[in-house]
Amino acid sequence: MNTTARVERHAERRVERQRASFEALTRRFYAGVFSYLCWISRDAGLAGDLTQEAFMQIWQHPPEVRGDRALKAWVYRIARNQYLQHRRRAGLDTVPLDDCPEFAQTDCASANPQITLEREQLREAVQGALAKLPDGYREVIVLHNLEGFSLAQVAEVLEIPKGTVKSRRAKAFSLLRHLLQEVETDEV
Repeated sequence: MNTTARVERHAERRVERQRASFEALTRRFYAGVFSYLCWISRDAGLAGDLTQEAFMQIWQHPPEVRGDRALKAWVYRIARNQYLQHRRRAGLDTVPLDDCPEFAQTDCASANPQITLEREQLREAVQGALAKLPDGYREVIVLHNLEGFSLAQVAEVLEIPKGTVKSRRAKAFSLLRHLLQEVETDEV
């Protein structure tokens, strides 16, 4: 086998490894990134577009070998940056969170209609309260409490100090408690 053929074969294997790695990364993170972008943008269509743009950027600039935690934070930071770039370019109206499939699900496991109704009302109240939070607070709650990021990973994704993440999380929970108490008071 001549040198040219060997180089071409090596390049083909490299491209195939890159494609397989990208497919594995996409399968692993796509749904979570979409859910995160739904939460922060409050627009399912926009979240879908931004998710695709984020993964296109990942394809164009594949990650270096990273640890598992660093890779997840890196992927979500790219998605967040896509959202922030979009916000800078245009201020689109948003649609209700109910348009995001993750938020429209009902709990079919419960056979008791009363429990199902109460859970649905609670889910709607929490979604409504979460949607009212300022972006910085909502992002911390979504990443840490819904996506399962550690506080250090949230700090890495948002590119802020860990102490700021902690204070935003505490303030977000305080605001959520207040907003949910308002909902409870309104219902009585």
